[in-house]
Amino acid sequence: MAELPIFDKVKLLHFEHPEWVEVLRACVSVAKRIGGSRVAGSWVYGELKDKQSSFLPNNLRLLVRTGLLQKMGDSTRGGHRAYYLLPDITVIENALDALKDVPATTISVPFYANLASCGAPNLSDVHVESYVEVDTRLAKPGHDYYLVRADGDSMNLEGINNGDTVLVRHQSHADTGQKIVACLPEGITIKEFQRTNDGKVTLMPRSTKPEYTPITIENPEDLEIQGIVIATLSN
Repeated sequence: MAELPIFDKVKLLHFEHPEWVEVLRACVSVAKRIGGSRVAGSWVYGELKDKQSSFLPNNLRLLVRTGLLQKMGDSTRGGHRAYYLLPDITVIENALDALKDVPATTISVPFYANLASCGAPNLSDVHVESYVEVDTRLAKPGHDYYLVRADGDSMNLEGINNGDTVLVRHQSHADTGQKIVACLPEGITIKEFQRTNDGKVTLMPRSTKPEYTPITIENPEDLEIQGIVIATLSN
């Protein structure tokens, strides 16, 4: 099967992964600013943060997988960055400009000031502090969502910092590698879900601070998952 043209790849990205369109825009913006077609992931992340983007991915693998970026080498522990090449920056920019005319819609998502107790979040108005309009490219129709405030820095390497507003899709199960809102005896936490070969579950912190350590759940039935983290929204 013939490979899709770059223009069509951008349109397909908008259809299948609309939250990534702003990430691609950031790649183009960074590349143009430095006068080339090469970017580093950290530069793109900084661009998104500066623009207060509602979606902050921790890597650019999806854009590589879709053929909109080409990886140039690997990052190393010695501090060498992995760079990415935009295959045709002019075509990508034209495709992104064409998407500006596509209207965006929003839905109202409840914001919970504090998930202080275990149990699935109560969706009654009594427990909702406010409602926030969220783009349907993030909060896709057909699912239930809620917003919570992150507490602590145990997931700051994943772009979730203390005080950030986190968009969560309500569900009680997770796949390995997903970030979850979990109920533990000591309270509510956001961690990365990992399942080991022996059936145990580990909740992994992703932090720059070494005091955060993995939490092992001996009996997976003891873990109550309250949802899957979809995005970190700008405050």
